[in-house]
Amino acid sequence: MIQFNEFETTPEYLQEKLLLIQNSSDYGQALYVSGGGGSGKGFAIKNFLEGNKFKVRDVDEWKKSFIKLAKLKGRNKELQNLDLRNPKDVFFLHNYLKSKGIKEKTFDLLFTDTNRNRLPNVLFDVTLADVKKLKPNFENLQRVGYKPENIHIVWVLANYSIAVRQNKDRTRVVPDDILLATHEGAANTMYNMITKNNLPPGMNGGIYVILNKPKHTIYYTDKAGDPIKNSQGESIIKDFKYITVKKPGKPIRKDAILTDLHKWVIENVPKTELTKHIWKGTNE
Repeated sequence: MIQFNEFETTPEYLQEKLLLIQNSSDYGQALYVSGGGGSGKGFAIKNFLEGNKFKVRDVDEWKKSFIKLAKLKGRNKELQNLDLRNPKDVFFLHNYLKSKGIKEKTFDLLFTDTNRNRLPNVLFDVTLADVKKLKPNFENLQRVGYKPENIHIVWVLANYSIAVRQNKDRTRVVPDDILLATHEGAANTMYNMITKNNLPPGMNGGIYVILNKPKHTIYYTDKAGDPIKNSQGESIIKDFKYITVKKPGKPIRKDAILTDLHKWVIENVPKTELTKHIWKGTNE
C-alpha cells in the first residue's frame, strides 16, 4: 500500500502506483504488453507501467504513420484514402504491410546503433493471439543480447463487452470477428502459459496480469472529491489491481493467487467454443 504524508497532498508529493519491471531498470528489458483489441493496452502502458522508459513498438501507431506518409509524399495511392475507422480498410492495410515485411523491418530499426552492453528497454504492444509468433521474436531479442530473465509479459485483462464498446470509439476500428479472435487468442495463450507452465522458449522474465476495469482504477482526490492532476493535467493514479504470476528468473506461482486469477479470467473473457475449457469445473 502506498504511504504518503497526509499533509503533503500537492501533486509533486503524491506517489503514483506503478508496476515496475525488474526494479525499474533503465536498460536491457524487453516487455510484451498483451491483450485483445480495445483492452486498453495504451492506457496501461501510460498509466500503470513506466512507458516513458521504453522504446515502444506499437503496430497501430506505425499504421497511422504509413497513411500520413502516403499523403505527404503523394505515393502509394492505395493507402492515401484509407480510413482506419472502416474495418475493411484496416484489414487491407494490415495485409499490405505484412506483404512488405514492415513488421520485421521495424523490429530491426529498434536496435540500430545500440550498445550490446547497454541495450535499450523495448516494449511491444501485441495481442499474443498466436503464441507461435513469440518464438522468432524471442530468438531475435536473444540474438541482439537480451537475457531470458529480462524478457517479460504483461497481460492487460479487460472485460470483453467493454472492449467491444471501446473499439467503436477508437481511431482504428477492429472488425468484429477479428476483435473476438484477439480476445480468444490472448486468453488461450496466457491461460495455457500460466496453468500449464508452458513458457515460450527463451523467455524467463516476469509475468503479470493487470485487471483493467474502471472501477478498480483509483485516483488521488482533493477534499472535494475531484481528481488531483499532475503538471501535464493528468489524473494521478493511487491504486489499481494486478497479479504477479511469475517473478523474473523464478517459476510460475502455484499458490492461491491463481484461484483469484481464474476468477478474473472467467468474469472477463468471452465465453466461446475456443475458450470453453477455461470454464471447466465452474458453474458458469
